[in-house]
Amino acid sequence: MWKNLFDIFMAFFKASILSYGGGPASIPLMRSEVVGVYKWFTNEQFGDALAIGNTLPGPIAPKMAAYIGYHIEGVAGAVTGVLATVAPTAVAVIILARFLLVFKDAPRMKSMLMVAKPLVVVLLLQSAIELMTKQNFPHYAMYIIAAVAFVLVIFVKVNPAIVMVCGLALGLLLPDFILPKA
Repeated sequence: MWKNLFDIFMAFFKASILSYGGGPASIPLMRSEVVGVYKWFTNEQFGDALAIGNTLPGPIAPKMAAYIGYHIEGVAGAVTGVLATVAPTAVAVIILARFLLVFKDAPRMKSMLMVAKPLVVVLLLQSAIELMTKQNFPHYAMYIIAAVAFVLVIFVKVNPAIVMVCGLALGLLLPDFILPKA
């Protein structure tokens, strides 16, 4: 039990401390730890957890840590995962806030922040591409749904929460369209 709790803490601590840009930026790092390093979940299970987590309100990183931690070690695992996800950010904000306020207009600070933004985009794209493998998107309907959701959110500017609720309703009402024929 203690080794599992330590592993849960380290996995989510690393993902949290090394990600820049908030919860979505930590998802690829979490996936790397959960699927690649510790092999607690398959890529498909991680994708399912991410989908469920995104339907709930609040930041994604603690929700993922709670779900995965609970899956491994119950309530103690969930608490450990959430603490490991939240603690680094809280400590970093307290320590770095002073420096950022003092140096926010310095050219080097501006340059560092400008470089970090496209790196976060690359990490998010990598995670999205890996989650859209044949295993996670087994049926052509998934690609159609992804494309429609993309257009609605990016170009039509529909609130993502509305798109998510409509997608869940579609899955509930049309399971034969969503699930591949065996």
